[in-house]
Amino acid sequence: MEAEFLALEGEFTIRQGTELIEYTRISDIPEKFDHVIKFCPKNPEEPHDVNDHIKMSRFTDYLHMLQAREQK
Repeated sequence: MEAEFLALEGEFTIRQGTELIEYTRISDIPEKFDHVIKFCPKNPEEPHDVNDHIKMSRFTDYLHMLQAREQK
């Protein structure tokens, strides 16, 4: 699941100090930061198959993994 997490793309914003920093790939987000502000992973193209639904069902887990890196 870690490889899928690191490959995730979308719109992600974190707060580091007073700065909001935007990313399009989770793998680019630093290991430590203050807070997750925006977590909008890109959904697979439609029509979705069973594997796509499995991947999308993990988005909440990925958010929790990202939140575990928050420092404040």
